Amino acid sequence: MAGGWPSDWADRLRGRRCEMCANLGADVRPGGLRIFDGAWSDAYLGRWPVRPGYAYVIWKGRHVVEPTVLTAEEATGFWTEVMHVARAIEGRYRPRKLNYLILGNSIPHLHVHLVPRHDDDVAAGSPLEADAFEKARDQPMSDHDLRAEASVLRSELGRS
Repeated sequence: MAGGWPSDWADRLRGRRCEMCANLGADVRPGGLRIFDGAWSDAYLGRWPVRPGYAYVIWKGRHVVEPTVLTAEEATGFWTEVMHVARAIEGRYRPRKLNYLILGNSIPHLHVHLVPRHDDDVAAGSPLEADAFEKARDQPMSDHDLRAEASVLRSELGRS
């Protein structure tokens, strides 16, 4: 993919073989464990933490790439749920700053990465390093830690 968009990009934009659409509602995804099952979104604690407390929130309606395609009702519902999850992440991990990233350059399905930025952040005061997501794969959370943290966050999300 280096040097250009993949040859099947138009199909990806239309949702053809979209792995997020195919796995909607799954409690376990290769990239994490579900911590929130909302009306508009599912949220997962990331197995490959870009930073401690990293999570992502996936739109679970029809295949959508950009938030601008959502109706006013859908956008309100989706962003309300994103904020609900973000508050739980902030409450649990107490970051100095929380980054909200809408990317979709490899999987074009609306999702938001929630990246807590802590006092000891290697790129404090700057954007994430370009290879942050790739480096995170080198140090996955153990199954035990992932389950334990997901349980704590589920409890937090259920209380608010």
